[in-house]
Parts: sequence; structure tokens; C-alpha cells
Amino acid sequence: MRNLVLTILFLTTLGTSVQAQKFIAVDNYGRNRMKIYEGDQIKFKMKGEKAVYTDEVYALTDSSFYLSKTGTEVPLSELSEIRRARVLPRVIFGGSVFIGSGFLISSAINRDEETTKAKDIQVFQGLAFYGLAAAMYPFFWKKYRLGRNSQAQILDVTIRKKP
Repeated sequence: MRNLVLTILFLTTLGTSVQAQKFIAVDNYGRNRMKIYEGDQIKFKMKGEKAVYTDEVYALTDSSFYLSKTGTEVPLSELSEIRRARVLPRVIFGGSVFIGSGFLISSAINRDEETTKAKDIQVFQGLAFYGLAAAMYPFFWKKYRLGRNSQAQILDVTIRKKP
């Protein structure tokens, strides 16, 4: 019975991995390749525009992708920049705001004549942590500028059986 369950589990996971595997591969100056699959969020800029678009990739074709909300087709040749969220600056931002809020709340509670100086130091410590959090904000997004030394292409790595 146990072998039957394991065999069925193996075959179901094998069946899901054989499905089409198309993704947008962004290679930037020989660094690690960024992969964007169908259903992932994408943030990009078009050539000649200053607006930054944020949407979800609905479908991929050979040289373009479709957006989920608007249903428009965006060719890869028209992209000038693709942005990806960074995790570490967001973690430092959230931790600094949390610690800074703790210092500010601690300085506001039980304020009396004897501990005024210690409470004032906690205010400055809380503000310092808020300053650290504000300094992390410009590092939230990694920009992959597409041009001469970098490229974006759609790759299809589907495994097909020979007839």
C-alpha cells in the first residue's frame, strides 16, 4: 500500500513538471540570471517613457508577454528597464521601524522628573532607527537596464517526448 501511494505521488509530481516552462530571462552584465514566470509580478519601463508599469505576467509568446490587468501585449524589444524587488533592504527597513517605534513608545511611557534625560536619549535612538529605515528606501528595487550589454529573452525549456 505504501509503495502504491509513493508511486502515485511520484507520477503526479512528474506530470506537473512536464508542463510548459516558459520564462523571461534577463541577463545583465554577466550577473545572475533573473527569471520571470507566468503569474509573477513585473515592474518595467518602456523605451522613451518615464512611467513605471507594474502588473502581472499573464502569458508568454516567442517575443512578447501579455499583462494580466490590461490584457495588452508588450514586446521585449520595447523594454528599457525591468525592476525586481530586493528582500534585504525591506527586512532592514521593517526591523528598523519596529525597533525605532519601541524606543519612541518606551520614551513616552512613565515620563517623570527623575528619568527625563534617559527618556530624551531614547527619543534620539528611536529617530536614529527611523533615519536608518529611510536610508534603506532607495534600495528597494534592483534595476536591470536593457541595452548593449544586457538582454531579455523568452526561453522555453519544455521537455518533450520523441515520437
